[in-house]
Amino acid sequence: MKSLMNKLTALGLALLFCCSAAAEPPSSEGVYVGLFGGLGALESSSLRQQGQVYLPHPLPPLPIDAKGNTDHANVSLGGIQLGYEWDRHLLGRSGWGLRPAAEIEATYLGKHTPTGTMPVHPRALGTQYVTVPMTGQTFLANAILTVQTPYSKRFFPYVGAGAGLALLSIKGSDSANPSEPGINHFNSKPDASSSALALQFKAGIKGQLSRNIYLFTEYRYLQIDATHYTFGRTDYPGVHLPTDTWSVNMGRLKYNLFVAGVQYRF
Repeated sequence: MKSLMNKLTALGLALLFCCSAAAEPPSSEGVYVGLFGGLGALESSSLRQQGQVYLPHPLPPLPIDAKGNTDHANVSLGGIQLGYEWDRHLLGRSGWGLRPAAEIEATYLGKHTPTGTMPVHPRALGTQYVTVPMTGQTFLANAILTVQTPYSKRFFPYVGAGAGLALLSIKGSDSANPSEPGINHFNSKPDASSSALALQFKAGIKGQLSRNIYLFTEYRYLQIDATHYTFGRTDYPGVHLPTDTWSVNMGRLKYNLFVAGVQYRF
């Protein structure tokens, strides 16, 4: 995190230097496109694995219920946006003004791999360690409010909020138990996907590099609702008892993201 903050500080200094030479007033209302990228982290989330092991006849199936929490996971992201910003609304003669905008954006969340530590019920079966290498895409509609201040005609703080759809994909998952070395309980189908509602809040500052080009840096809080996945049966003939398919529920995902990008205004 210290390295990330150093990079953000350097970006802020570069933004100040680049925009200090801009002499033209902000563009009038219109369409803009943007590209952005960044780094961040996924907070701990709840994780639960459920299924059953088929015991030899005439014994009934043994239900398995493992639940716990994941660790934190670092993530990178990139995306594009298309928006429309309206002309500023001055607040009297104070020098303050507001510029509303609406935008749509698509974001790709790079591979990140949270691992859940999950005590098993019945407790005699120990602890399951479930690793879920995941990527994601979000498609959001955002409302943005930019503030014009009397202190600068080149730098503009802003806030925004949005909602939309998140698509999550898990590839190469692993469900391991130290009591059964070499066994991945999802081995017959370790890939799965899900979708959920996504909500976002962001706050940042943008600087005018020229009449049409703006640089921006911002903090984003992205939240994705709980998701459900179905993984394959444990299939190790002669080594492990057969099982049913495995149901995995992941709790709400919460991302803290630091983003920088560029916008071109037509």
